[in-house]
This record gives sequence, C-alpha cells and structure tokens, in this order.
Amino acid sequence: MAVNKERFATANSMAPNSHVEVVTENGFGIVRVCELGLSGSDSVSACHFIVGMASGGVRSIKVEFAQAAVALVQDQRQTDLLSRTSCFWLHCAERHLAAYVWENDGCPPDGRLIVDSLSVEDLLMAAKWEQS
Repeated sequence: MAVNKERFATANSMAPNSHVEVVTENGFGIVRVCELGLSGSDSVSACHFIVGMASGGVRSIKVEFAQAAVALVQDQRQTDLLSRTSCFWLHCAERHLAAYVWENDGCPPDGRLIVDSLSVEDLLMAAKWEQS
C-alpha cells in the first residue's frame, strides 16, 4: 500500500490533502469519500469510495455487504455485535474494493460492489474489532 496525497482534490479547504489513498499494484488509487468531506456516513449498507484509474479517470464506487456476509461477521463476535456504522465495515469494504480492482484491472462496471463472501482474515478481524 502506498500513500499519494496529491492525486485527489479535497472538498474540505480547512484540511487540504488530509486523506490517505490506497494504491494497488496495478496503479489504481482508492480514497474514502468520507475523508474528502463529501459523504455523510458509511455503514454496512453503503461505503463510498473514489477510485482513480491508471488511465487518469476517476469513478465513484459504492460497496455494500450482503446479509449473509453481515451475519457471518456478527457470528464471530464473542461479546457485542458490531454496529451497522462501525469503522470495521469501511475498512473491510476498502480491502475488498482494492482486491477487486487489482484482480479485475478495473472498477465494477455499474459502480457497485457487493461483498457476499468474506476471507478468514476478515472474520478474524471482525472477531477482535473494537467498537468505533
């Protein structure tokens, strides 16, 4: 993962370039829309990202979690359930989007990615995630 603070302009003039960009090995840059000050909140229902493509264009992408994936995550919790707005969902969505653009060398065609399966790493992370 690399950080590029100049690729995307920020909407928040008080904190220019205060976002982190995840850069995939094939040159795609992923930024959380909430860090640009352009989105109210992210949740299990929708996490929003801007993807900068190697060709120079940008795409808006929404990542959602299928109910089966949400249930699997909640089953991993030993104590309390993760809230629908926990930062876990945003972090997990970002990881899945990065994997998608790297493996497919492009964005989801309709600007929407549905996470319907989770890795062992995702489930272990969910089990230990602190509420946020």
